Amino acid sequence: MSKKKKHIQTEKERLYQKKAARAREEAKYRARCEERRSATVIFCITLALFLAFVGFFSWHTVRMRDYESNFVRVTGTITGYTAHHSSGRGMYYYLKISYSCEGKSYEFSDREGYRYVPSGTIGKNTEIYVNPQAPERAEKVSSADFVSIICACFYAFFAVTYAVGANLFLSAKGSTFSKRFFIVWGAEILLGLAVLLLFWTGLPHSGFGAVFTRIRGAAGVLAVTGVASVACLLDGVVTGVLRSKQKIRFRR
Repeated sequence: MSKKKKHIQTEKERLYQKKAARAREEAKYRARCEERRSATVIFCITLALFLAFVGFFSWHTVRMRDYESNFVRVTGTITGYTAHHSSGRGMYYYLKISYSCEGKSYEFSDREGYRYVPSGTIGKNTEIYVNPQAPERAEKVSSADFVSIICACFYAFFAVTYAVGANLFLSAKGSTFSKRFFIVWGAEILLGLAVLLLFWTGLPHSGFGAVFTRIRGAAGVLAVTGVASVACLLDGVVTGVLRSKQKIRFRR
């Protein structure tokens, strides 16, 4: 039986293989550069959202603490409303509230606008903050924490972009559930709880439960933290199932 002749690689074949290997390396390099660019863009967006969140959060906490510490809460009466047309946003209606302080009567317009005519609220009482040093300065209690809603929105966008960016970064480095737990899910859960506790610092004379009854943005932060907790739980379950399947295949 004749032996099969050994193929001798020609110079043309060697050049072709070298060119193909170079093309594969260049493709991998371009893919890594694209991943880095995407990660950089996501990082910049995340950083901007985080800084905006910190700014609104700090402003809100300082304002709420100032109201709680230096203002007094009195009962005012909603006497009417003023209409204001904003280009691009349409018509908004703002409540006019009257109140008495030290025997004098005052009136102010609430900062929180309504998209509809708030006729059903006229004549009703509402709690307001009044500055005892300047009684003409007042703020409706429920709208004093309006900034917390903006704060919660920025926090939600930050949490989403951070989760996406961090997972992309970890996938390039070799992602494991332990890494995702400590760097992504655990970090977001701890940050959410820290935000709720810091919201509490804006209510120095109230219990922790008042955070959710007095600060409307706290519910949004709690919801985002809950979503991160559920995502962490699902990630752990899926990782455990896949790991058990791999062990079964390995035994076979």
